[in-house]
Amino acid sequence: MSQMVWFPGPKGYQLPGKISSESGGTTSIVGEDGDSHSAPTADVKPMGQTSIAGVEDMTQLQDLHEGALLYNIDKRFKTEKIYTFTGNILVAVNPYQVYQIYEMEMVRKYKGSVIGSLPPHIFAIANEVYTCMSSKQADQCVVISGESGAGKTESVKLIMKFIAATNKDKSSTVSEQILEASPVLEAFGNAKTVRNNNSSRFGKYLEIQFGASGGIEGAMTFEYLLERSRVVQQAHSERN
Repeated sequence: MSQMVWFPGPKGYQLPGKISSESGGTTSIVGEDGDSHSAPTADVKPMGQTSIAGVEDMTQLQDLHEGALLYNIDKRFKTEKIYTFTGNILVAVNPYQVYQIYEMEMVRKYKGSVIGSLPPHIFAIANEVYTCMSSKQADQCVVISGESGAGKTESVKLIMKFIAATNKDKSSTVSEQILEASPVLEAFGNAKTVRNNNSSRFGKYLEIQFGASGGIEGAMTFEYLLERSRVVQQAHSERN
């Protein structure tokens, strides 16, 4: 049979697998991990073609449930595609290694592009934000969230890199000053955790100010303590 299906998983969401046999209202399935599973036939659902092939934008998935989203992200990650769109939301998976996808050639590629017209990338979000600010003459905000070690700090740096590279005034050093300020803040506010040797232990709100011509004129950074408990104590193998 080997039909791709979804079946109920032990963690509360659907898992992908292939049907190996059916008998008496029970379906036997081989999961992606190679293990054998069984489930009531009524609870086994066929997998949509978009889930099998994988998509760049998860709003295009035929199967809209948690398992389908996780499977699509994992499928892309295994082919070194760490970014995936969900509409105008970008899902990023930290590969814990450096990919050569942030050079100036990539900056020029995404500058002025329409979001969704190119493969998912952090530069697509940076470009969209700047374009909306310029065209609507209104403040814009990017919210970057995730667990410890997810890559939030690096994502902020990459957005700043794109904006600074595409809107640089050759007579001004403001862009460089903004980019070079991050390591200083990290030196005071980062610490080792069990997941990350250089984890931000503070929250940060960065406001970049632009002039009428669209060039960067300044920036302000507001910090706030992320986990006050770490000031007086920390878990084993962690630092405060």
